[in-house]
Amino acid sequence: MRFANLDNFWLLVLLPFLAAFFAHALWSRRRALARFARNPLAEKLTRNLSRGRQVGKCVLLGLGTFFAILALTGPQFGTQLEMAQRKGVDVMLVLDVSRSMQAEDVKPSRLARAKYQIRSLLDLLRGDRVGLVVFAGRAFVQCPLTTDYGAVEMFLNVLDAGAVPVQGTAIGDAVRLAVRSFEEGEGQHKAIVLFTDGEDHVGQPLAEALVAAEQGVRIFAVGLGTPDGELIPTEEEGGGVSFHKDQRGQYVKTRLDESTLQDMALETGGDYFRSTLRGAELAALYDQIAEMDQREIGSTRLTRYQERFQWPLLLALCCFLAEAFLGDARVQTREWKGRFA
Repeated sequence: MRFANLDNFWLLVLLPFLAAFFAHALWSRRRALARFARNPLAEKLTRNLSRGRQVGKCVLLGLGTFFAILALTGPQFGTQLEMAQRKGVDVMLVLDVSRSMQAEDVKPSRLARAKYQIRSLLDLLRGDRVGLVVFAGRAFVQCPLTTDYGAVEMFLNVLDAGAVPVQGTAIGDAVRLAVRSFEEGEGQHKAIVLFTDGEDHVGQPLAEALVAAEQGVRIFAVGLGTPDGELIPTEEEGGGVSFHKDQRGQYVKTRLDESTLQDMALETGGDYFRSTLRGAELAALYDQIAEMDQREIGSTRLTRYQERFQWPLLLALCCFLAEAFLGDARVQTREWKGRFA
């Protein structure tokens, strides 16, 4: 036997207070009667009242309260085994960790915003398998597809803009690696969610998007940054902050390339969203993922306990009804003295 709501057992502390209240009520009634009339008048006025019945009514109220609290604790006994099938979508999160993601045209930075939005998206996903790919000049699988969202967050927490030593932005390579990370097979249950500023220096993202579309993979892109762009901050050895320069010594300004991301999403039947502070785009993104075809991920053996709160609840109702119909007066019995007595 087990209880579904153990916290409700604290309500049992009310029973001593309830007993004290009933005792005080009976004592107050007798004291009020004593002030109103003295013996033998008081005995004549109360000769039809039964103290035993009065005590019995209090006992019934106490028992009813006890059984009601017991019902609130959710007693369960008896089990039933069930097999529950888990279905969901395979989602590969692809995160840009290149140097340009350090730009602060979105606060606190593009990379920090992307990591925060990935965590928010994980809170929305239920039952889907999730993987993580990171990329800069090269792409790496940081976490394969899994239902353990805690593992994904653990890998996410240690990422920074230097996680990939080869600098650059190879969006096409990251998409190709994410597509390879899916299990082979047909079905529209594969999605790539790309978090990047869209600047690509070494790959062919549109060509890789076409390959992904042929394999039934939809790409959803979340653009981070602003079209006006921002300088890329870098930390100096002395603890100061400077800005990244190119080989000619000129400051490099990184801008959000929305057109490339929009074209990639369009080719695969996905969608493009610009990252915002409110994060409303994540709800729209999740809605589109939830509408995709789902595949069977696995089955889980569940033990379902039978609810038995009905029995103590029935006993509580019986006690309350018995108390309501039980009067204070004694049962009058008349002795037969003959027909004409």
